[in-house]
Amino acid sequence: MGEQKVVYSFAWFQPDEWYRLKEVVDDPSTLDDTYEEWRRNAEKAISEFRANGQQVKKISIKISELLAWCESKNVKPDSKARSEYAAFVAQQRS
Repeated sequence: MGEQKVVYSFAWFQPDEWYRLKEVVDDPSTLDDTYEEWRRNAEKAISEFRANGQQVKKISIKISELLAWCESKNVKPDSKARSEYAAFVAQQRS
């Protein structure tokens, strides 16, 4: 049997969704100042994962759905919750 490859789910935002995210999180200072900066850093992180032989899938996130999911779990939409939500969405789509 072949080895199961782990695929990392990376929360990916369109510009309008990303700016909405900045409005709803408790800690907007933990996010990059601009979408362009976030995107550059996200692409760099994904490249580093791939350079290490890991598979990464961009999971497009809608803030309204993220917030509903967080509410159902009684968690804040912090980076940990966003990562968990991306994994959840990836699972739903596969």
